[in-house]
Amino acid sequence: MYKLLYMFLIISFPSFSLSMNNSLDKVKLLKVKQEYENQIHQCQLLENRKLKPINDPWLNTLPLERKKIILNELNNTALQRCVIKKEKDFTYKLMDYTAKTGDKLFLNSWLIFQSALYGESDNLLLTENEQENINRLTALPKYYYPFNIKSVT
Repeated sequence: MYKLLYMFLIISFPSFSLSMNNSLDKVKLLKVKQEYENQIHQCQLLENRKLKPINDPWLNTLPLERKKIILNELNNTALQRCVIKKEKDFTYKLMDYTAKTGDKLFLNSWLIFQSALYGESDNLLLTENEQENINRLTALPKYYYPFNIKSVT
C-alpha cells in the first residue's frame, strides 16, 4: 500500500516542485513532503525486519491462508502507525497551502489517491474475533513496527 503511495508522491509532485516560486508556504510544503517521503522509505525498510516464528496460540490455530491475511493486516496496521504523523503533517501543510494560494490541483490529486487507498482496505472481511485478536497483537512489540510477513509464515 505505501509503496504505491511513495510512487504516487514521486510521480505527482516533480512538476509541482519545479513550478513553485520561492514563497515561504511552498518551501514549507516541499520540506514536509520530503520528510513524509523519507518516513515512508524508513518504514518500508522495516518491512525487511525478520521475526521469529509465530508462538501465538490463536495465530497457530489458523489455516495458512487465513494466517497470511491476518499477518498482512498486522503489517498494514504497523505501516500506517509508522507513517501516520508525517502523513498528517503533510496533509495539513497541503491543505494550508491550498487555502492560502487557491491552488487545488495537488490537494485534489492527494484526495483522489487517498480515497482509492481507503477503498482497497474495505474489501477485507474480518470476524469480530479476528479483529479483537488483531487489536491484541498490534499492541505487542513484535508486531508494533512493519515486518517481513514471509519470515513468520
